[in-house]
Amino acid sequence: MFKSQTSSHPLQTTSQRLFAGSNNLQNSQSHSIPVPSPILGIPLINSLQTSSTELKLLQINLGRTIAAANILQRSIAKIQPDLLLAQEPYISKNEIQGIPANWNLYSSINQKAIIVIPPGNISPIIIDKRETAIAIKIHTEDFPLVLISAYSSPAGNIERTLEDMQTILAAAKDDNVMICADLNGHHSLWGYNNEDTRGKKILDFALANNLYITNPRDAPPTLINYNGTHGWPDLTLCTHNLIPKVSSWEVLEDVSNSDHSYIKITLASRLTSYKLKRYKTLHGNHKKFLNIIKPKIAVLEDKIVSCDTPEYLNQITQELQKEIISACNKAFKIKSHNVISNPTWWTSRLEADKNKLQALRRRAQRTIDPIARKTRFQQWKRERTLHMRQVRKGKIDGWKKTCSSAKDPYGKHYKAAFRKTVLPTQLSVLEDIDPSGSQLRIAQDILEKLFPFPTYSIRQLLPSPSIRDDIPFTISEVKSVVKSLPNGKAPGIDGIDNLVLKSLNKEFPNLFCTFFNKCLDLRTFPDAFKISNIVLFQKVGKNPKLSSSYRPIALLPTIGKTLEKLLTQRLMFHLESENKLNQNQHGFRTGKSVDTAISSLLKRIHQGRREKNHVLALSLDIKGAFDNILHQAIVNNLSKAEVPSNLRLIFENILKNREVLFSTQEGTVSRNQEKGCPQGSCSGPVLWNIVVNDLLNKSFPPNCHIQAYADDIVLVTKSPTKEGLKLLTNNATSIIINWADENSLTISHEKSNFLLFSKLAAAPPVSWKNHRIKRSHSIKFLGLYIDDKLNWNTQLRSLSQKAQRLHQNFMKIVGTTWGIKRSQRILLYKTVIERVFAHGCSAWCSDPTVKMARKLDSIQRPFLLAISGAYRTTSTAALQVLLGIPPFSLKLKQEGILTNIFRLRHPVPTFDFSVEDFEESITSWTTHPSLYLKNEQVVLTDGGANLPREALYTDGSKTEQGVGAAFCRISQNQVTECWSSKLNPESTVFQAELYALQKAVQLATKNPNTKIIIFSDSKASIQAVSNPRSRNKMAREIFASLLENPEIQLNWIKAHVGYQGNEKADQLAKEAADSISLPQFLHLSKSHLKSQLTNIY
Repeated sequence: MFKSQTSSHPLQTTSQRLFAGSNNLQNSQSHSIPVPSPILGIPLINSLQTSSTELKLLQINLGRTIAAANILQRSIAKIQPDLLLAQEPYISKNEIQGIPANWNLYSSINQKAIIVIPPGNISPIIIDKRETAIAIKIHTEDFPLVLISAYSSPAGNIERTLEDMQTILAAAKDDNVMICADLNGHHSLWGYNNEDTRGKKILDFALANNLYITNPRDAPPTLINYNGTHGWPDLTLCTHNLIPKVSSWEVLEDVSNSDHSYIKITLASRLTSYKLKRYKTLHGNHKKFLNIIKPKIAVLEDKIVSCDTPEYLNQITQELQKEIISACNKAFKIKSHNVISNPTWWTSRLEADKNKLQALRRRAQRTIDPIARKTRFQQWKRERTLHMRQVRKGKIDGWKKTCSSAKDPYGKHYKAAFRKTVLPTQLSVLEDIDPSGSQLRIAQDILEKLFPFPTYSIRQLLPSPSIRDDIPFTISEVKSVVKSLPNGKAPGIDGIDNLVLKSLNKEFPNLFCTFFNKCLDLRTFPDAFKISNIVLFQKVGKNPKLSSSYRPIALLPTIGKTLEKLLTQRLMFHLESENKLNQNQHGFRTGKSVDTAISSLLKRIHQGRREKNHVLALSLDIKGAFDNILHQAIVNNLSKAEVPSNLRLIFENILKNREVLFSTQEGTVSRNQEKGCPQGSCSGPVLWNIVVNDLLNKSFPPNCHIQAYADDIVLVTKSPTKEGLKLLTNNATSIIINWADENSLTISHEKSNFLLFSKLAAAPPVSWKNHRIKRSHSIKFLGLYIDDKLNWNTQLRSLSQKAQRLHQNFMKIVGTTWGIKRSQRILLYKTVIERVFAHGCSAWCSDPTVKMARKLDSIQRPFLLAISGAYRTTSTAALQVLLGIPPFSLKLKQEGILTNIFRLRHPVPTFDFSVEDFEESITSWTTHPSLYLKNEQVVLTDGGANLPREALYTDGSKTEQGVGAAFCRISQNQVTECWSSKLNPESTVFQAELYALQKAVQLATKNPNTKIIIFSDSKASIQAVSNPRSRNKMAREIFASLLENPEIQLNWIKAHVGYQGNEKADQLAKEAADSISLPQFLHLSKSHLKSQLTNIY
């Protein structure tokens, strides 16, 4: 290894350089810092500062080889650099390979120059992305630093690369800059014995920009060929002020499997970073956390109860957050960035071979005799080739072993194959933004572009003063919402995650219920919950220089999201129960879905064609609908919907004083959010629905139909003449234009298009504000391609392309002699692959044609071969029989029939049953969200140990002769009353259990104010009855009866263990099932239809 500690280079300073200490991540120091909230002025941002003693960079040309890519992670794990600046990475299928999915990768346009940041604390800003160069900006403790990676091939135009770097340097102005580049230029100043034109141009570029070449003249070569020839094409250049900070520049002897060697550059500048705290709550310690915070709960509850102003509520909210954060700091460990580790497939044998190879190269380089030197380099070449094969084999074998030994079908192998990791996008300098200066200033400028202030205001509508308030939240209501929160979701700026919230609410159920009711009572949403941490995701294929190319996701405090979810639930109940939402809105509503939206659209198209009309379907795209909606528009439409006063006022308060934060290495920047719904909030979709509801309710001309799924709006017009269709469409679009202008929303005419269902050769012109809307032969609506012939050929072509990608992913984890088990393959096929193709199949595959069936078979065949491992000559039909997997066409037909009957309630012409024969799911709200059964009304533990003197026992049974339901009353060990009924043979045991429960509850309600216990051995039935949102109609009816009669208690009892009442009820149910009496008809269940379809197809 060569270490440069002094500089004798003509373009370098002559000051002595000192080495900095080790930059091992284990030695990094971390401490909390109080970053003041821009709104509240107190430390509510629960953040962490990390620092290291030096900054380590690694430079390498990977030589476009897979061998260098395979060993890269191992080398990074050993050297532990903070950043990698590389050239010529290995590219396959137009993607850079060899970089782990959780590492941040930034590349030039031609993908020949890259910068890689392993998991750590560096949050860069992308300065520029040129054809041959990529530049980012990071922040050290002393200064911001611009890093540039560039590449120019020996046969390429060096001036193009120099021009790209010149553009970046000009934009960076006085910032410190370091360039790591492979420019393939020869000059004596960096080691060559000769000079060429490229080298002179590089030198002129360095002199013109006052750059210093850190490569010492006597440094060892950075390029060594197989025959022993060498060179110094890899250069490191930096600006004048950076020279004293470069403590070392080293050519490492580590094996890279590339012709080039690793270069390590060390800067004597501390690397600091601010990160929001994340706690390791999945690893336990919740009991310790609860013990720590327990003494504080009573004090907090007293303060909440005594709170009487919004200002005091904000103060209490801050205290609540700080107490939880303090307890979390004492109880839980803090998540830190992972130390870069070896790949799992790397073995000690590969490490020994690598060390041997390194020794052989060192020995060859020291040899003076030309013949011996050549011989030893040839030996090194042979060993290197063998080592690269072993590395590649080890990597492949390691992956095969991982897949073959997998027990969880959805484990790491599945995520690696099917779920491509999408990391948040780092800030990129947008158009018209100065890239020089600190990260904070650049981030502030970018936030101003991403979150502009509204330039248009609308008049405020006065709400009706006579609207009543909604009732307070209940403990059961809060418990249900908290229980539904998913684990593992990223928390907000306070670091309090859902697991912490669940632990707190379970132990202290009054705390949050009291707090949320105080917010509702004061009509105040605490300001601390309005601060969102913004994470950006770049839209695929969009220009990174445009603000519209990013989708900002808001990470909000979990306590605030829980309150918001409670409020949204109440709002939705009011809107749905009072029929305030137009039925043509299909998005984010119970009982509505993609299937209902597509069905409604196709119904209008088919109806128009049957009437011999020309039909036009216009798809409209709203630019940044959720981001640009005006707050006053939301408030006005809440008033129009006559929402309860306290709900309306607290939603109005939610929209005030909102603030967005973005974290950089230097800290956080903030900006007020004065329009738009935060993407990531619970209320955003509902609030958008309220605004677009105003459009759907407008009076459109006859023969017009408008519908929406969230912000996807479709207009359908029909007319018997071309001119009439033109006038009708333009009249309808003028209404939409006026609505969009009133709400300061913009329709993208470039992304909008229309379909014409007609025999007309030329379509009527459709305009949007003097812009022509283009006609398409197919449009993508909610993931489904609808073509103007309605033959679904475009949809099938799309599915075929999607199947190829899915098959490639599937083949990554299966093989003929290795891979996951067959049972797991079938499970993944049914739960992942089949579900992709079943999307919207009720519209296009309820009755597939022969041609369509053949196409679907060809799509299905590769998956069947992968699952079975059979020869490719095996027929598709044989594979389907062998694996027990039905043909795609039949499976999708079944799915389509199920959707049509149970979700759309549409008759199926090719099916014998009537829709009315089947159960209808209850999707709407039938009771207020606050209404739950009392805790003592439902007991799911075995009640057989303490049987009362008098009780009711229910049971359902299914035999070969039929289905029966029964209950009996036991009083002082005597059977005093019995009831039983035979049910239609298609009924399920679950239906029989529910029916028996319903009859028992009806009997119990005849004696009001009398406590009685009903025992059932069906936990599923009791759980369905206790769920106010159950989709089963019978369960909803029982729930309503229990609400009115709180003295009735349901208790689970273990079956067939000798309990008298349970055995008697079971006997009665079986006797009823075997009887020849006329059966009671119950609507057919979904499971029965599935079995029938399986038998038919």
